[in-house]
Amino acid sequence: MNLKQLVKQAKGYVERQAHTKVIRVSFAERFYLLGRQDIVLSVTTTDKDYPEWWVVGGSTLMNLYTKSYFKSADEAFSMHTGLMLRMSADDFEQSLIPPEDIGYDAFISHASEDKKSIVRPLAKALQKMGYRIWYDEFELEVGDSLRQSIDHGLANSRYGIVILSPAFFAKNWPQYELNGLTAREMDGRKVILPVWHKLTKAQVLKNSPTLADKIAAVTKRDNINKVAIQLARVLDQ
Repeated sequence: MNLKQLVKQAKGYVERQAHTKVIRVSFAERFYLLGRQDIVLSVTTTDKDYPEWWVVGGSTLMNLYTKSYFKSADEAFSMHTGLMLRMSADDFEQSLIPPEDIGYDAFISHASEDKKSIVRPLAKALQKMGYRIWYDEFELEVGDSLRQSIDHGLANSRYGIVILSPAFFAKNWPQYELNGLTAREMDGRKVILPVWHKLTKAQVLKNSPTLADKIAAVTKRDNINKVAIQLARVLDQ
């Protein structure tokens, strides 16, 4: 559908939905998000109470938003996107009952070889300090899908604590988790909190130059409680 067709469709849509006569339709702004492209059109009608409207559509279903409530094309598009996500999501739920917990302060990405020496005691130390930590021994139960559970933890954690070690760089699964965390840093927000365990800077630089540039907690010179305190300073932000 080209812009001319979209304008024609929007005119008929507004007249049917708002029960009014359209005077003018003009292009306002174009948005590209999540692989979809939508156009926001500015529409003027003969309606006395709500004469000005935004119409959003293109890759998604068309909908209209009155300018009395949505002052800009961006506001209308943001509202439209939220509605479309709700309509297309299989797991959308709405409830008046508040949850006991919501989200995680941090996800711990690690190799299984490091559980005993650093991961388990660090997770417990942070939990004792009052932080909600996604750690597989805390969250996974028999029968759970490992990949789905990890994806849930990644998506719902404010930060990702990454225990970098020789075992970490030797395995594929921790690299999958790291890729997920790295993707979340693409907008410039700090997400990855590295902890070097049995590693030198040269080893980190060899395996991941981008991670070598980040200030890290180091287990070689700091005990678990000190590492937990260093991480807590960021988790409190």
